[in-house]
Amino acid sequence: MTAAFPKQRCFTDEEYLRLIEAWTAELFDISAHHLDVTVPSCPGWRLRDLVHHVGNIAYFVNAVIDAAGPEPEFTDATPRPDAEVAGWAADQTHAMVKQLRALDPATHVWNWSREPRRLDFWPRCIAHEALVHAWDAHHALGRERALPTRACLDGIGEILDIQLPLRTEEIADARWTAVVRATDEEAQGARWSVTIDHGAVDTVLTTGHQAADDHPDVLLSGPADRLYLGLWRRVPLPLTHGAPDRVRVLCTD
Repeated sequence: MTAAFPKQRCFTDEEYLRLIEAWTAELFDISAHHLDVTVPSCPGWRLRDLVHHVGNIAYFVNAVIDAAGPEPEFTDATPRPDAEVAGWAADQTHAMVKQLRALDPATHVWNWSREPRRLDFWPRCIAHEALVHAWDAHHALGRERALPTRACLDGIGEILDIQLPLRTEEIADARWTAVVRATDEEAQGARWSVTIDHGAVDTVLTTGHQAADDHPDVLLSGPADRLYLGLWRRVPLPLTHGAPDRVRVLCTD
């Protein structure tokens, strides 16, 4: 039997799907009449590119599901005219969510990680794509958009648990430790202790405001939203100490 995903997830699959629906709808709505606005957090993009990208992600996941197991042969969708792009992206997202909601979470479906090849990999992954790109759109329009602490905590875990082990070139000959610590009251002392040892990555999540007795090579400590956006390279990370090249390894692309 294929193993389920780690207990460090903060949401159920249905909750992830609702996050996808809410945050993509918000992104498409606020972008629809500002498609020519540049997106500083995605260099070279305008909002039309961001909307197309989010629709293209859903288009890709639909292809993954339809392939029923192997990695699909995939060609990016052709960009739509401005009058159509938001509607097209919304339609692709709706079709993806409909499939993710209808099928058994244990259905054998390809993904790009080292996690089990199960359908329930995708709701969490796409929820964070939706969340960070909705933030990109608000930021492009000069708006502040608070991110839910719980979602940020989940996203930090996703980056460290699932994405960091794929950075094989950067960690192949490395041996060092890191601690990522969320300081929000709602975070309840959430703390990820990361050990990188010649290509192997071990991440342990603990909670509670216990005193730390270790001395990691990298320490990131701050509000969950700053940690989350920093690990997504959207804002400067609240770095307490650590070499910049090691900090970059912790971040996602």
